[in-house]
Amino acid sequence: MTVFPFFRPAAFLTAVLLLLSSCAPGNSPAEASEFVFDTYASYRVCGSDAAHTLDLLSQRMNELNGIFELCYDVPANQLPENAVYTDCIETGRSLTEQYGRGISMTCGSLTSLWGISDGNYHVPDENEIAAALASVTDDGTILDGTWLDFGAAAKGYACDEARRILDTAGTEYAVISFSSSTLLYGQKPDGKFRAGITHPDGDGYLGIIQSEAAFISTSGGYERYFEADGQRFTHILDLETGRPAETDLVSVTVIVPASLENGGILSDWLSTLIYIEGTAELDKWMAYSEFSVIAADESGKIYTDFDGFTPDSGSGYCLQ
Repeated sequence: MTVFPFFRPAAFLTAVLLLLSSCAPGNSPAEASEFVFDTYASYRVCGSDAAHTLDLLSQRMNELNGIFELCYDVPANQLPENAVYTDCIETGRSLTEQYGRGISMTCGSLTSLWGISDGNYHVPDENEIAAALASVTDDGTILDGTWLDFGAAAKGYACDEARRILDTAGTEYAVISFSSSTLLYGQKPDGKFRAGITHPDGDGYLGIIQSEAAFISTSGGYERYFEADGQRFTHILDLETGRPAETDLVSVTVIVPASLENGGILSDWLSTLIYIEGTAELDKWMAYSEFSVIAADESGKIYTDFDGFTPDSGSGYCLQ
């Protein structure tokens, strides 16, 4: 069997690409970028002590990166106690109770089996899948053989941590982006934030968002996948089957107001779950008032309940 991995830098690095503006008079912006959470992160901070705030952000993001990466090397029952793991697992349990099952941070054995966590891609047989699924739990309970994987929460959690740092620093406004999850923070002097959702083929925009301060996360199988024997396997797994999700959606973006506690994890978690469930469940998700959804399907239709979204006229997609 020949395996061909694919990684689309343009799509992955700018799943939400920010269109920025200047700071208010008297405040100087501070900007930086670095590689964390398996992607290129970018930070732009406007405020009276922006450079110091930027240092605090970078320090914390690198700490979190090390905490999450340790899960790929150490089984769950041997990990050191850490409030980050506890916070994520407890938040995941709460989200499962509120929105339904389909995402679990105990899925590390399964993502490792497919090679998603380390890039050593492999198409497992049904016995291997069944063995890996046996260590996955809906409520985050750790069993013998459980490995943790925070792929559906790490960037969202990082956005939540960034918001706490920015709150303490008294920041005017900021844009903190981990490609597929982004925090738009504060009040821009020239009005709303503008963000472009990358087209699923990685070229151009699906459309433009105009938004107040918010957490924004985008999920899609186009970012990372591999092909084996002519079949494409995406990096987003369905925990019902233990296999890559079979969905008719190509991109899902979830927008959560920045004032909502744990809104970063919520946006990250839900964008993945909604992508897995496909168009059949979209009406259910769009009935919620605490977040908004922008979803594109494989036939070229866009479904959304967010008033501040405009499709790009050249994207080939149109509003349903």
